[in-house]
Amino acid sequence: MRALVLMGLVAAVQAGVALPLTGQQGDPDAGTWQLEGLRTSFCVQLLLDPASAALQDLPPGFRPVPASEVRDLPVSLRGVVEGQPEFASWSPSRVCVHTVDTIRTKEFALADRSGRHPQLFATWTVEAADPGGVIREVALDLFANSGRLIRAARLAGQVVREARLTIGKVPAEDENGVPSSDDRFQVKVGKTTVTWDGRLAGDSVPVPQPVLLAWAVTAVRGQAAEGRISLTPIYARSMVGSLKVDGKDALAKALRASPTRFAGPAYGGGAGSITFTR
Repeated sequence: MRALVLMGLVAAVQAGVALPLTGQQGDPDAGTWQLEGLRTSFCVQLLLDPASAALQDLPPGFRPVPASEVRDLPVSLRGVVEGQPEFASWSPSRVCVHTVDTIRTKEFALADRSGRHPQLFATWTVEAADPGGVIREVALDLFANSGRLIRAARLAGQVVREARLTIGKVPAEDENGVPSSDDRFQVKVGKTTVTWDGRLAGDSVPVPQPVLLAWAVTAVRGQAAEGRISLTPIYARSMVGSLKVDGKDALAKALRASPTRFAGPAYGGGAGSITFTR
């Protein structure tokens, strides 16, 4: 995995969209979760094969958008499309994982300040055009590592699958028997296991604006719904390491088929919110 240069890191930080995190007047049917103690948040950028089975689950009227039609492609994807035109018809996609100390819903709070068992929420999205031709991100899958969060999301109209999170040091030693200092971040969902081994590199960069991820999705009853994550991280750092993918389901196949899988930057500190709207 290539390290993110500082200029690219700053650009990624500044690409965040400012949104108010308090006093919002949303849909009365919306479910909002408050996030506290952001530990690690990062995305893996990839290109999705137009023949992928995952694209069969797009909301009615949506179509995947090829990378050649998307402005402001991430640097890692733009380089591939320019250097290998055969991938210009593939769609930009990303898997984003967020771990926090605490998630609060209106009914309950889940907390673990030890740092050993953080709360996980993750999204897998793809660039797609809605029936009006507007390009936006569409969720192909949503994940959480808590049954209570999965049930709360379903009550808010969105389907979230169960995932397992493992964090710690890489269980390896060098030729002198010295344990590895690299970190391991592993997520298992369905028949897919995604493992990132590495470290955060360079100096941390302040994040001047909230970072936003918004998506459309097919809701529980087959209707279109929306979701949004808004984070106010304190810092961002580039990620240096390797990404390994194991498994046989749609997510594993999509990640392995992509000509690039670029992770980072990693955000940390601060807070945020997740909102589901029907």
